[in-house]
Amino acid sequence: MTAREMQISFVTELSNIGKSVESSEMPGSDIIFYFINKAVEKFVKTRYSGMNSKGESFEQTQKRIEDLRTLISESTISTSTSAIKPNSYKADLPNDYFITASEEVDIYFVKDSIPVTERQGIKEITSDRYRHEIDNPFGGHILHYGLARPLRLYQGEDVLLISDGNYTIPTYYLRYIKYPAVVALPSTNCDLPNHTHSEIIKLAIGMFLENTTDKRYGSYSNEINTME
Repeated sequence: MTAREMQISFVTELSNIGKSVESSEMPGSDIIFYFINKAVEKFVKTRYSGMNSKGESFEQTQKRIEDLRTLISESTISTSTSAIKPNSYKADLPNDYFITASEEVDIYFVKDSIPVTERQGIKEITSDRYRHEIDNPFGGHILHYGLARPLRLYQGEDVLLISDGNYTIPTYYLRYIKYPAVVALPSTNCDLPNHTHSEIIKLAIGMFLENTTDKRYGSYSNEINTME
């Protein structure tokens, strides 16, 4: 659907719920697109996380792959050294970054006077686990037989990648879900696949009814929970 078609679908479906809606009761375009865009964001988050009626997360089923496939992006990011943590490297997140799907890095070291670059995975950690991981003599970030999984932390708009000091991390590979386009008139259309648009409209109407404490929300929310 185009942005205009999504607006018409919102108005039409809202008018057909339970009772007809007088034109004076119908929300204006700015309100309609506010809820459509809130629904787009909710759709992406719930289809990625598995917090939905099917309990299926991103790439767990073909449906979930199809739901978000148009938002998948790949980025190869050169790193720079960082002073935030010892032996750390910084990678700037893309401007349209929304949710991480997967990550890899290149690690670079010299073995027997020969430069070696290996593509490796990373180890996700939280700030409160940083000290424990750094002090662990058997930690996965420690270079062993040419293998290592650098620690990964987030710092604002950057990703921090932390080595044991025996290798550098020149490149970060990020597969991610980009932030969806803001749907708006006259011509900024939803960039999710077409089959998701009717589901997004239902979510938008449900959020609108909930926000306005409309008595129709209870029955309509049951319909939302069983859609797909």
